[in-house]
Amino acid sequence: MSKKNKGKKMADPNETSKLLAAKISQLEQDAAGEKDQEQEIEREVKKATRDLNQLLSNIESPMTRLETVHKKYTELLADMKKLDRDYAKSKKRADQLQKDQDKGKSELNKTVTMKDKLEKLCRELTKENKKVKDENKKLEETEKKARLIVNERLDSLLYDIQDVMAAKGNPRNEKLDIDLDEALRAKIKTIGEKFEMRELHYKALLRSKDAEIQCLTAKYEEQRRAAENEAARCRALSSQVSTFSHTEAELRSQLNIYVEKFKQVEDTLNNSNELFLTFRKEMEEMSKKTKRLEKENLTLTRKHDQTNRNILEMAEERTRNHEELEKWRKKSQHLEALCRRMQAQGRGQGLTGQLNGDDEGTESEYDEDYEDDEDDEGISDDEYELDNSENDINGGRSAPQATEKPVFGPPPPPNLLEARANGNKAMINGCH
Repeated sequence: MSKKNKGKKMADPNETSKLLAAKISQLEQDAAGEKDQEQEIEREVKKATRDLNQLLSNIESPMTRLETVHKKYTELLADMKKLDRDYAKSKKRADQLQKDQDKGKSELNKTVTMKDKLEKLCRELTKENKKVKDENKKLEETEKKARLIVNERLDSLLYDIQDVMAAKGNPRNEKLDIDLDEALRAKIKTIGEKFEMRELHYKALLRSKDAEIQCLTAKYEEQRRAAENEAARCRALSSQVSTFSHTEAELRSQLNIYVEKFKQVEDTLNNSNELFLTFRKEMEEMSKKTKRLEKENLTLTRKHDQTNRNILEMAEERTRNHEELEKWRKKSQHLEALCRRMQAQGRGQGLTGQLNGDDEGTESEYDEDYEDDEDDEGISDDEYELDNSENDINGGRSAPQATEKPVFGPPPPPNLLEARANGNKAMINGCH
């Protein structure tokens, strides 16, 4: 019976057309809803991108931009984690609803199966009841016929008895009547016993049939109540399944929205990651450049300090050179004066004609004066080295130079060397 019912349900064209129309309308609504959701998500993405670009365009400092992007990235990450949790909860709830729906469907299938079984049992009980009624009707007809037969026999017996009683005056007839009466009594007694036995049999049969009918009626009532309960439960489960289906559709649409938002957040995070990586790369380059500039600045600072020290040493050396030049200038003036005096003395002695003797005296006098000058001035070793260097410049007219002492510190500037060389040349030229 259930297979036949299933065949009838599958072959019902109206129900199939209704299901197809409902499915098509649901698919159209889902497609329209998805299209609206995609447009809304696209608008939200454009708005978020525009706001982020506007926010970054108002910021000039790269560090502030980086902090802003990092803050936005943190907020979006928090939103994404929240959406992840909501998505997991919604998915879990959808799975639970799907399980409940499957459970409801299985219970509905069980209820439908039970309903089919109960309907089959009801039909069988109806057939059995009809069969019992037919049997009862047949038994009643048979009993009625038997009663009619018994009544007819009793009537015939009564007629016979009346005839016998009418013929009672004859003794022979009386004896025959007595025998006949005894035979009739025995026969009537036998018929009565048979009738009582038949009545008892019919009563027992009726009692058994009544008990069977009561049992079947009780089973029928029990099955009918169970069928009504199952039908009510089936209706409740059907309404619950429809509610679950509606809730599942809403949750799936909400889940699709969450998925699209998650994709949007993921795209935004990818853009933010790219921007963050760009800023990070720029910051690393700026850090490298800053370190390089710091190293160059430190090198330049060291060079500047070294230059300052060299300048101080050169200034000190220049002061010393000025002092030495001043000493040499005084000495040069003294030697020029001595040369002029010696020239004057030489001109005066040439007039007398004693040139050789005077020359010797002059030389000795010059030597004595020169020794006195050396004692007075106290020529140092450095002055002697400078005199030797000047003699080398003038063509090696003086004695070979003594071993020079090592000069410490940076080399003197070229201007100072030229001034020193020019002063020494002037002094030597003045002497000659």
